[in-house]
Amino acid sequence: MRIVQVSPFFHPHAGGVESHVRGLAGEFAREGHDVTVVTSRYDRHLPVEESFEGYRIRRSRTLGVAFNTPIDVGTGRLLRSLPADIVHLHYPPPLTSYFATRALAATRVPICLTYHCDLFLGGLAGRALAALYQRAFLPPTLRRVNRIVVHTRSYGDTSAVLRGRTLSVIPSVVDLARFRPGLDASALRGDLKLEGKRVLGFTGRLVPHKGVDVILEALSLLPKDVVLLVVGAGPRLPSLIGHARRLGVEGRVRFCPAVSDDDLPRYLALADVFVFPSQNRLEGFGLVVAEAMAAGLPVVIADMPGVREVIEPGTEGLLTEPLLAPDLAEKVRSLLERPELARTMGAAGRRRAEARYGLATVARELLTLYEALRATG
Repeated sequence: MRIVQVSPFFHPHAGGVESHVRGLAGEFAREGHDVTVVTSRYDRHLPVEESFEGYRIRRSRTLGVAFNTPIDVGTGRLLRSLPADIVHLHYPPPLTSYFATRALAATRVPICLTYHCDLFLGGLAGRALAALYQRAFLPPTLRRVNRIVVHTRSYGDTSAVLRGRTLSVIPSVVDLARFRPGLDASALRGDLKLEGKRVLGFTGRLVPHKGVDVILEALSLLPKDVVLLVVGAGPRLPSLIGHARRLGVEGRVRFCPAVSDDDLPRYLALADVFVFPSQNRLEGFGLVVAEAMAAGLPVVIADMPGVREVIEPGTEGLLTEPLLAPDLAEKVRSLLERPELARTMGAAGRRRAEARYGLATVARELLTLYEALRATG
């Protein structure tokens, strides 16, 4: 099958959507499909075309990036030039899907769109632009696609944009070979001075909605042998360092902003409990939660649509009230003080990841959907 994945950003840009698309593209290619990833040329230094991990990357003409949205006006023309049996769009950022569906409207190529999360742009101008886009551009985009995919039922059911639409629920993907229990991180533990410490782990971009400030406040309520490992970079890093200092916990936090994708699983192996108190609808699934589960960690996550559906509460982890540091601290303490329960939950998390989030499992679900769309198209 000739499969075209359309992602506004892609490698070397890093993020949850990019990891999802990269995993799927590689898995489809390994199964013998002809795969192309169409993305923006957000950096003029990137090649227009390259081979990567068994498939092709094609980068479209892009005028620039505004509000973290590539203005990739060449996407439609590029798609019209590519032979395809299925085109799979990934949204947001918003403009790429609009350009793609407009260009493909006169073709018979089936289109599906994964709706990763609701659109949010910061600041007054950003909110005005998001509202304009959702009124003027998103409805025709969604009307032109043959199927909308969401990662969790709870997120789709609570999205105002998706209300009343037919949705397919297919989760995001985890590389179970990379993220697995039992990795040796003893040398790294020594480098980070974590011997004899109980470690809370967090991975993700350091942006406001991730809730790292709440984790720091919870840390201040926990015993002094509990340390927080923050793996990720982003614009909030300086303010989070300052927040840790004001709370008096700076000596109990390890900020690691320069960890490569290859090294990430070893950093997860340092943690006793994974925490993820993301605070708003920018988190439609929480891929890092599934990665932590695959690594065999118990998780404490925010009780928010989408994210909360990644686990069975009380089996693989616990839910915490968003924004409430005392509740987060209480949930973490209940796992740290009951290590046998934590190990049981971690093992259950690995089983759930294997059953539901593995590359082969999710790729098979999508290929079944692709075939159904081709048959009815």
